[in-house]
Amino acid sequence: MKRHGPSLLYDTAWALITLHSAHEEALLVRAWARENRDRAPGIHYDRWSELSAKEQQRRLRWLQRHGRSPIQLLDLEAELILSTGLHVLDWGLPPQSSARSSPTPQT
Repeated sequence: MKRHGPSLLYDTAWALITLHSAHEEALLVRAWARENRDRAPGIHYDRWSELSAKEQQRRLRWLQRHGRSPIQLLDLEAELILSTGLHVLDWGLPPQSSARSSPTPQT
């Protein structure tokens, strides 16, 4: 959560770490998500332009070091996240002019 930033809820972080460390727990995550569904499932992206300048700089530094967002570093397939019913808010990409020197995150 600390690495991702303020848009990642504790419950979602728990579910993502559970899926990352134990794919066989997808049924547990699916049951939890079904009981706590309040938004459309799948991976959604925040808007770079709505972030504070401080948060934009923090993310640019992260992307330059790691090449992908913390969510993307978990290497979870989008289909798995969608099938569990999780709503995940991931980082939107910076405008191309800001990202020229940084690697393009994989989705």
